[in-house]
Amino acid sequence: MAQVTQETTIMLDSVYQRTNSIDTSNSKASSANLVLMPTQQDAQSQAYADAATCGARVFLCHIYEQGKRNHLAFSLPFNLLLEMAKLQSADNKRHKSNAEELINRPLIHQHVDEIAKYLLETDNYILPPFIFNSSKPIKVFAFGTGAVKFGYAVLPTNVELYVTDGQHRLKAIEKAIKEKSELRDDSVTVLVVQEEDIDQIHQDFADCAKNKPIPPALLAAFDVSNVLSKLTRQISRDLVIFNGRIDKISKTLGKDPNYIFTMNQLRIGMAEFLFGSSRKQVIESRSNQQKGEDKMLLEKAKVFYMEFAKINDGWQLLLQPVSKTVNLDLYSLRQDKINFNTVGLQILSRVGNRIFFGTNFSDAERNILIDALASLDYRRTSQLWQNSVVIDDGDGNKRIVAQIAAVDKGCKIALREVEQKTGIKLS
Repeated sequence: MAQVTQETTIMLDSVYQRTNSIDTSNSKASSANLVLMPTQQDAQSQAYADAATCGARVFLCHIYEQGKRNHLAFSLPFNLLLEMAKLQSADNKRHKSNAEELINRPLIHQHVDEIAKYLLETDNYILPPFIFNSSKPIKVFAFGTGAVKFGYAVLPTNVELYVTDGQHRLKAIEKAIKEKSELRDDSVTVLVVQEEDIDQIHQDFADCAKNKPIPPALLAAFDVSNVLSKLTRQISRDLVIFNGRIDKISKTLGKDPNYIFTMNQLRIGMAEFLFGSSRKQVIESRSNQQKGEDKMLLEKAKVFYMEFAKINDGWQLLLQPVSKTVNLDLYSLRQDKINFNTVGLQILSRVGNRIFFGTNFSDAERNILIDALASLDYRRTSQLWQNSVVIDDGDGNKRIVAQIAAVDKGCKIALREVEQKTGIKLS
């Protein structure tokens, strides 16, 4: 456990004390900026005096510690809430490949409308607290010695309070207040968490999103507490074949020509490679057992997918950055080849698991096996996959069977073919 020491500076002839918590395990200063005062009157006087020097505003708040971070609890009227809150929402079109760089998931306008309708039609409505993030410390003149202290927070005019949880409620209030002006007199509880680490902000978002479940793609993009999601997120950025070509928002790709997989599909493929299965029970039992091996697992996944891409005639097209393949139609490739679909990714990834985590092959043997796997005919029309992974729908179309049983059959076929090509046993 990290040791925390308190460094106290006595100021203004010992009228008040400033406390700065320092985590000696990583030398990172806490975001807390609490100025402890002897009495409530002292705290109030000093807060207003401090605010007067910089044009800041003073807000009453409670301060408490949770999860090793100081939290500030405010009550704000709706008009101030709308004035102070800032959003940084991903856009369904513009941020498909970099949603993890933003704080919030995309706005779901239907959800906003539902909440606004509730506010307009319900007299005794209730809204849960909002959670804001402040990347910079907020100065609070506080008093008290208990676990929960009372204080006066000094908020500069340029303070940036980004919504971690509550963006749909915020937009709903903004919409409803135009039709029901008396809502301006109502208030809401706001919890401000001081955090500058974008990964932790995303984790806060993932932990808070209970009312409206996070789509699988965004869960894989934001939830860094899970080893599988963390490695999927990392490989989507680190490998040129995936970088900019993974849709990190949508549930399905439809006819979008710019993306090869959704984030959740890539996560499923990574589960097959790392654990030899993407079944839910296997993922839940294995993913968090791999902590401490992240770097090794990631490097093996990188080697496998890159070596596969160097040989496979379809994936070779992905070896150039997105900026140099603007005319590449990934939708057409998804229609033509199974390895541009989830089932195909699962099959090749599960065989990759046998190559990297099964028998202790030499580097030369491993390269031979990847070469053979990448050289298989992955076209939908190939006889190799007929009546297992691909079936005729009756109208002459070749339809991919998106079921785990089809993946199991396809994996057996791929293993058989690779063993025949190389003479090396994988099973």
